Amino acid sequence: MTKISLSMIVKNEEDVLKRCLDSAAGFADEIVVVDTGSTDATADIARTFTDKVYSYKWNDDFAAARNYSFSLASGDFVMWLDADDVVRESEAAKINAWKGSPDADTLYCLYDAAFDEAGRPTFTFYRERILRRCPLAVWNGFIHECIRPFGKVVKSDIRIEHRPLPGKNKAPDRNLNIYRANIMRGAKLDARDRFYYGRELIYNGFIEEGICMIESMLSAKDAFYINQIEGLKTIAEAKLKQGDASGAKKAYLRSFEYGAPRAWALNGLGRIARAGNDLGEAVLWFKAALEAADHTAEGEFERKEERTVIPYIELCRCYWETGRRDDALRMHAAAKAAAPFDPYVRYNDRFFGGGGE
Repeated sequence: MTKISLSMIVKNEEDVLKRCLDSAAGFADEIVVVDTGSTDATADIARTFTDKVYSYKWNDDFAAARNYSFSLASGDFVMWLDADDVVRESEAAKINAWKGSPDADTLYCLYDAAFDEAGRPTFTFYRERILRRCPLAVWNGFIHECIRPFGKVVKSDIRIEHRPLPGKNKAPDRNLNIYRANIMRGAKLDARDRFYYGRELIYNGFIEEGICMIESMLSAKDAFYINQIEGLKTIAEAKLKQGDASGAKKAYLRSFEYGAPRAWALNGLGRIARAGNDLGEAVLWFKAALEAADHTAEGEFERKEERTVIPYIELCRCYWETGRRDDALRMHAAAKAAAPFDPYVRYNDRFFGGGGE
């Protein structure tokens, strides 16, 4: 039977680590936990599951820490989880079945990263999750680290759930400071680094510097087209915060140069048209968003609601404002079917007196 080593890096995760390791016990043949500087009971909890608990001196490099954790594994394949991840029994069974006849060197799994009030996933994307233990299984990136797929690549239906505890958030400038620390040490940024560094700059208020960084990524020869598209999304959103609707519209439209129109771009264009009181154009954009394709299999972080509840709600508003009450009710009913717990859906339901049912 193929053996899987679970290799993790952790720090101050005493509130969630037991839950994670309990869920992994059903499939992991070996558990390796690397502690990067906990001051709580994290390491003690890990030792109740495995004797392979190691300390690692943090050096502002997530990839380096993960590579160290992978180096300690002895299984045929290595799998990673974060401490606030959970593997349901049904998914552990799928992993065990896969171990019986492994069909990939790089196995992608679905990552459910957000949920609605009914527990249904609202944000899901693929991540490289189980890798053949070999020299090609190498993490890259100080932040938002990843492993470049190698060998036979398979996208599975195995699901991993990201279940952080409410209220626990990292410092907003953590990632920015890590990038700056590495740059000060002379690190060279590739196109992927420039994409993520540009985003962190913008998120922390350094908008023009961040836009310039993303623009430099767009023309780089090693740029990934998904990052180019999402980089223009970041620029568009930054322009909107600056009150520059024209600049945002240009960024949304530029994203079409790198791939098929994404639903978020079409919705963004619709909102700009609606804000300019051009409801006819807005309707065209929102209707197009409903027809947009799902690009998550390509590695993009897309939200399903951009292709469903969001354009339905926007169309409901546009139709209501143009006197098309029946069409507005129809769009509200569609939005309610797609996301009954969405706060805007609930508001409209009260507004219509339940008439969208």
